Formats: sequence, C-alpha cells, structure tokens
Amino acid sequence: MVDELPDGLVLRHPHAGDQRRVLAVMDVWWAGFGGDAGSLQRSLLLPRLFFQHFTDSSYLVERDDGRLVAFLIGFLSPSQPEVAYIHFVGVDPSLRRSGLGACLYRRFFQLAAARGRSRVRCITSPGNAASWAFHTGLGFQVEPGDIMIDGVAVQRDYDGPGLPRVAFTRMLTDQTSPMLAPAVTVRDVRVCFLGDSFTAGVGDPTHLGWVGRLTARTEHRGLRLTAYNLGIRGNTSAQIRARWRQECLPRLPEACEARLVLSFGVNDMTQDGHGLRVPPDRSVANLRSLLAEALPVLPVLMVGPPPSGDAGRDERVRALDEQYASLCAAKDVPYVSVFTALAEQPSWQQGIADGDGAHPAAVGYEQLTNLVFDPWWRWLEDPRSGTELPRDRAASGAGPRRVPGALPR
Repeated sequence: MVDELPDGLVLRHPHAGDQRRVLAVMDVWWAGFGGDAGSLQRSLLLPRLFFQHFTDSSYLVERDDGRLVAFLIGFLSPSQPEVAYIHFVGVDPSLRRSGLGACLYRRFFQLAAARGRSRVRCITSPGNAASWAFHTGLGFQVEPGDIMIDGVAVQRDYDGPGLPRVAFTRMLTDQTSPMLAPAVTVRDVRVCFLGDSFTAGVGDPTHLGWVGRLTARTEHRGLRLTAYNLGIRGNTSAQIRARWRQECLPRLPEACEARLVLSFGVNDMTQDGHGLRVPPDRSVANLRSLLAEALPVLPVLMVGPPPSGDAGRDERVRALDEQYASLCAAKDVPYVSVFTALAEQPSWQQGIADGDGAHPAAVGYEQLTNLVFDPWWRWLEDPRSGTELPRDRAASGAGPRRVPGALPR
C-alpha cells in the first residue's frame, strides 16, 4: 500500500470555499455522467455543510500549482461513538491506480483510530466492481444484505425505495497494528496475465505453462505475488481487448501494486476459411487501443507471440512480432520477443510435433519461461526496465541482454 503522497502533491483539510471547486472537478472526472441530472445528484451528495462542519476529518489533495486531484469527505459519527464514516471520495482519472486513493483512506484510518474510533463504514452502488475490489483490498468486509447482486450481498432500499447499496465495514486497531502502520516490508503485487492458449499453458502436462513457472520462480523475493492467468484458448487480439477491463480491473484493487502482462497474436494470424482471423494492421491497431486504455492506470509488459509449428502462420507471426515490438517501443512498453529464440530450439518444435501440433510440452514452456524471467523481474522492480529479446540469443536460460534501441531503464 502507498502511505506517502506521490511527488508534487500536497494534502490539506478543505474549507467552505472548496465546495464549488470539488463539484466542478466531479463533473470532469465523471465525464459528465448523467448529464445535468447527474451533476445535480452529485451536488446534492456534497452540500456545503460538509465543507463547513466536517473539515478536520476530510482531505483535499492538490498539485503544487493548486489544481485539485483528489478528495475524501469523512466524519466521526456523533451517534455511534465507535464509528467513523467515509462519505465521498474522488480521484482524478489520470492518477487512479497510483495509490493516491489508498493513501487517503489510510490517512483517514489513522485519524479515526487516534480519535478513539474502532470501525470505519462506507457504502457503494451495486454492480460497481472496481469499488468493491478497492474496498475489499483495503480490508473492508461486506455487511449482510437481503438480496444478492452479481454475487455480492446488497441491502435493498438502503437509501430509499429503489436505492440499494453495498455496505462496507472495516475494523481498526491502535497505531501499533500492521494494518495502520505506515511502513510495510512485503509488497502486495497482483498481476493479470491476459492472453491466449499459450498464456493458459495448453499442452503442458504439468499444467503450469510459462505463467505458473514464472510465478513460482518469483516467490520468496520480497513480495507477495498474486497471479491471475486469464488466458483463453482461441482468443484473438480483438477478443482480448474487449474483455480486459471487465476481467482485470476487479482483480487489481488500488490498494495493491497492480500490473498487466499481455501475450497474444498467434490466433490473429490463423486462417479460418475466410482469410486471416485478424489482419496484421487490425491486430496492431487492437494492441494500440488496448495500450491506450491500460497504460493510464497500469504498468504493462508484453510477451511476444511464439512459433506454433505451421510454416505459413509462423512467417506471419514473425512479421507481427516485429510490428508489436515497434509499437511497444514507441509507447515505452517493455516487450519480450521470444519468436526467433524458440524457433531455433529443436525441442520446442519437437514438443509441438509430439503434442497437438500447435503447443509445446513442459520443456518448451520451461524454455519460454527462461526467456521471460529476467525482463519480467526487472519490470517488477522498475516498470520501464524491460527490453526486446535480442535475435542472437538462444532459449538457453541465459536471458536477454541490452541491445541498441532497447527501452530506457
């Protein structure tokens, strides 16, 4: 969790004159959601009284030049002396998943505990998967409800007829508790691996694939890693782009160090009777769009598509690999090209021939893992530290080296 503000940001308590500024940025941050009616509803949720009577338990975050980038409006319950309540929180979209929201919550936890409160409560709307993931990632528990929506307990008519809500509660301890202490020694890193059958590890009798092997090698290195293998057999770049938000964001709460690994391309270059499933220019465009959506909120690493044993398709994949690498270099996204090194390995090709004709066996996935591990580990330490694999390196486990044109550290 992040306990300090990112550089260039200043924290302070609000005053009455800040209400209009907060309402103005809310319309921008929520992109005008709901039109005039939505703007009015948001203003009714934050009347001026919150900026007059609850200032010492609320926070604003500004840039050095005074631009507002986040706020948390909370209060200490006067009728429930053990409870502190978080009423409304907003973060500039450009800073979401930077840890800023988690930092504000932790400041509020510390304030509430220092003033004798033992519990923090808040609510969210049903179906808001990102909010649910954020709060549960910070240790909140969902309170019992009388209906279930998307597998989450919801309190019907919580805020009036037709206004159900998910209610959260989180217990607090004193300042010596690890849950409130500002220093943490173990990084909570959660990574979504988004891709196709090679990401899923199809053909590996150990059922580990390269993602499982990579995760196992990363254990005991000063972090607590949660890896989500979201490989789907047969998926193209278009299908992966369409599902990434829905599948990844709920698994990557702001309270953790969240990352995204991409790997796809072979299915795009597959003939389906009507031509290529996804033409190369469209495949590159899909990657470009996915990066445009993901990079503002997540560090991204891409592992290039491997050879799959079909000569014609492999030539197309080789060319696509070059285009993917160029695009990632232009976007400062670390890219690990594995195609050439694996194509030169007889055991990779033999594994495909002995298997289903497209996927390698355990030895092949071990070779792929060897190629990915070093740039993966550098990327975990520094999201800009990956590099394209040099063409003259074999899949021997020696790992990649720096080459001219590689991404900066």
